Amino acid sequence: MSSTFGNDLEPTSHWLEVIFSICIVLSGLMLFTLLIGNIQVFLHAVMAKKRKMQLRCRDMEWWMRRRQLPSRLRQRVRHYERQKWATMGGEDEMELIKDLPEGLRRDIKRYLCLDLIKNVPLFHNLDDLILDNICDRVKPLVFSKDEKIIREGDPVQRMVFIVRGRIKSSQSLSKGMVATSVLEPGGFLGDELLSWCLRRPFIDRLPASSATFACIESTEAFGLDANSLRYITDHFRYKFANERLKRTARYYSSNWRTWAAVNLQFAWRRYRMRTRGPVIPVTESGGTERRLLQYAAMFMSIRPHDHLE
Repeated sequence: MSSTFGNDLEPTSHWLEVIFSICIVLSGLMLFTLLIGNIQVFLHAVMAKKRKMQLRCRDMEWWMRRRQLPSRLRQRVRHYERQKWATMGGEDEMELIKDLPEGLRRDIKRYLCLDLIKNVPLFHNLDDLILDNICDRVKPLVFSKDEKIIREGDPVQRMVFIVRGRIKSSQSLSKGMVATSVLEPGGFLGDELLSWCLRRPFIDRLPASSATFACIESTEAFGLDANSLRYITDHFRYKFANERLKRTARYYSSNWRTWAAVNLQFAWRRYRMRTRGPVIPVTESGGTERRLLQYAAMFMSIRPHDHLE
């Protein structure tokens, strides 16, 4: 079978049409060459990043075998590296822009971080100057599932503001009782640092975390370390020492919410016992003792302290 498509066409002898045809052919070849070149550059960049990740994973595997880490820890390291690669694309954004001029770097970080920072209720009423300083000092953070961000009693190194994911807060009360809550995107932890920065006279020792925070799922956040937060609160203290910010910080603070929930439960139980009797009938000899221990735990819930006045 043969095709007859175009057989009726006759080549032209007009010199303008010949030149036009030559230009079309050359333009097509040039565009095709540019396309192949762009594809090659793209593949080279992707393969370079992939190769970099493979080398890092190989070095990490060699180090874990050399240090004889248990398989559970090795799996956590692998999971974190995969999640960091998926989130960051194999690049450290802060490392890329650290050598740029200060003004250009500030504008880039403002473009990258401002919308995320404005999603944090604590920063809703701050002016642009303060937000610019916060943008210039925050760092992106990635946490894998079930990872503990900070343990109860550990020094608080930074405030963490959640962008994506959920974090579980666990706070010990008394006699083995634990109060739990879940932080959603827009929430934050490490608010002890805010009180620490605004405390007068200032104390150099970092505050201890009042709860343990663990990731329920893969979490993306940005962090503001203690020195950066102290710089901002020292230079813009007039904005942080106001009633609206104090109420906002207390409302979204997991520590204040836990304290309020415990005291509301205690007040409700006292009201029910005074008006209708015990909420749960005591059917065992140890029921009264357990209830007293529960009330003691509620009384032992430490009221958070801030210095925003």
